[in-house]
Amino acid sequence: MAYGLPTLDVVTASVPLRGPAAAIAYLLASARTSGIRINHTKLTTLLYLSDLRAVEKGLPPGSGAEWRWHPRGLRSLRLAEVERDLCEAGVISAEDSIDPFASHRECVIHLMDSPQMVIDEEFAELVDDVLGAYGRWSATQLRDLTHQTPPMQEAGKQHRPGVRIDLAGGPPLPDLGSGLARLRRWVEDNPLPDDEPGGTDDLMQEIGHFTELRAEATRKLLEE
Repeated sequence: MAYGLPTLDVVTASVPLRGPAAAIAYLLASARTSGIRINHTKLTTLLYLSDLRAVEKGLPPGSGAEWRWHPRGLRSLRLAEVERDLCEAGVISAEDSIDPFASHRECVIHLMDSPQMVIDEEFAELVDDVLGAYGRWSATQLRDLTHQTPPMQEAGKQHRPGVRIDLAGGPPLPDLGSGLARLRRWVEDNPLPDDEPGGTDDLMQEIGHFTELRAEATRKLLEE
């Protein structure tokens, strides 16, 4: 069940954010309220941990991201694309900065206003729980934590960067992208043939032959 959250009442767009965009905006809004600094790595890992908690509770993952294993940490091309779109739309800003604790460069992400969003209420609560438990951890600590989760460990057994993570902890999910691309190419090279001349007419004539028989059978059933 989806709700527009009442605490985020300043609308900056005519269309409410949904899916991954709403998940990113909600996490940033909640982090801002709690005074938690969010960079790109923390945004990714905190949403992953929120998805993981959702699956553990028998709920669908709420971030809309497709998580992939990488030796240096989680990856989600979908999340990166949405993050870039939100930056271009002026909903969030991403600026290079210096991590005050580790003294290395990082990409800090800010929510510019409080956009209207539609997000599952239970998933929003899980995001808040994850922020409360891990929001003040460093990006390095969070990255190490995600590597210790069963889905990441299972995917890591493949030693193949980019394999799709099964949040339920099973073997990596099959990647359908290449198969779908081959199927699309086959369809382009093998267009469906036109209907055989007269084929439809023959079918309609055959159906007509059984019209009276069907009607008689129906009458018998009704009499019974």
